[in-house]
Amino acid sequence: MKLNTVMMALKQAEKNHKEQQALWEMFDDLWPPEEIHDQIEEEDKCLHKEVDEFIIDRIAAALKECNHNRTHTADKLGIKRETLLAKMKKYCLL
Repeated sequence: MKLNTVMMALKQAEKNHKEQQALWEMFDDLWPPEEIHDQIEEEDKCLHKEVDEFIIDRIAAALKECNHNRTHTADKLGIKRETLLAKMKKYCLL
């Protein structure tokens, strides 16, 4: 009789363990482990860096083409002069 009780308890524990394991796998799908999350953030940073470099290159080229006249440079880039000045300040181009 005791052996049956122990065996049933073991089966129940194994079932609970499998359910918990499935739950943890589901959480890993929703919230990736820390090292994967860090890797994703690193890739995002690379994209931001590329975008920043692109903006800097475009502003620098337009400034050179317009003889460093900020009003003409802003017109050439299709942005307001204030926006150009803000970007130049952000990227230390002043």
